[in-house]
Parts: sequence; C-alpha cells; structure tokens
Amino acid sequence: VYSLDAQTGCVYWSYQTKGSVRNAITIAPVKTATAKYAVFFGDAHANVYGVDAQTGAELWVKKVDDHFTARITAAPTFYNGRLYVPVSSSEEFSAATLDYPCCTSRGSVASLNASTGAQIWKTYVVDEPKPTRKNSKGVQLYAPAGGSVWNSPTVDPKRKAVYFGTGDSETEPAASTSDSIMALNMDTG
Repeated sequence: VYSLDAQTGCVYWSYQTKGSVRNAITIAPVKTATAKYAVFFGDAHANVYGVDAQTGAELWVKKVDDHFTARITAAPTFYNGRLYVPVSSSEEFSAATLDYPCCTSRGSVASLNASTGAQIWKTYVVDEPKPTRKNSKGVQLYAPAGGSVWNSPTVDPKRKAVYFGTGDSETEPAASTSDSIMALNMDTG
C-alpha cells in the first residue's frame, strides 16, 4: 500500500502487507500515542491493518478469520471508533474439483476497535458446516457454507444497525441467509 502526493505522484510512504490488497482504503481518526489518523484495509489472507496515515508505521494487524480461503475484498467501514470488516472467501474456485472437500468457508462481518485492532464481535452469515455426504469420488462434503460478504457494510447510527449483502451459497440446500441483505446490531453483532 502506498501513500502518494496527489499532485506529483511522489511516494510519501509504502507499507508491505502479508497478502495482496484489492479493497479500497478507509481513513479515519484514531486514539493512539503516535497517530491521529489511520489507514485501514484488508488483504487476501483475512488480515486487517491499521497504519499511521502520516508515516505509514504499522499500528496493528488483526487476522479476522482462520479459514485458509478467507479474504477481505471490500473496504472496512468506520464509525465512532469502530471498524466493520466484511469477510469473504475464494473457496468457490476450489469447489469445482471433485477431490476438494467442499465447502466450509463462511462469510462474516467483524467489528474491531479502530485504535487497537481488538475484536469486539464477529457474526457469521451461515451456521457452522457439518459433514453431509460423500461425492462420487468418496470425498467428504460439508454444509452449509458460503454467504461471502463482498461489499463494505453500511452503518445506520439511528437504528444502531450495520447492513450488508451476502453472496451465494456454496452448498445445497442454500442457506436462507445467502444471496440476502442482512442487518446486525452494531454494538453486539
């Protein structure tokens, strides 16, 4: 991630992440001893970063999901000292192979303290996957799975809600929360 001079394109600072970054950057105030504003983003390994907006110094890094295909594909949303982070996955690409034990990834939204990176809550879109049947090659299959959150959550301070869209189900039958719009309590998830 680079900070550039808007007029000249000269680099102010750069920050090396643990994975590729494809989402937009969120900039917001923080309460730390060294930074007044931070830059927030996620990577292809489900890490979320807080970086000093002035210097590029790392403030914190938080892994928000341990699934090996989890990733952050949209910008975290900032409101009142908290980040609302969408979590998606790339598991669908592996599911096309009969040797792959499909599928166990689940979309989610996590709330983090913007100044420290500490997780406040996390809510999954679908229930925890359980073994269902074996495919024609004898590979164990699981369900439910899917419901990636590909978009930045929207905050509604008046209703104290966070809204977001969910992606498709990766298993059958489809989870009722896939291909949906969801609302969560912004304080508790």
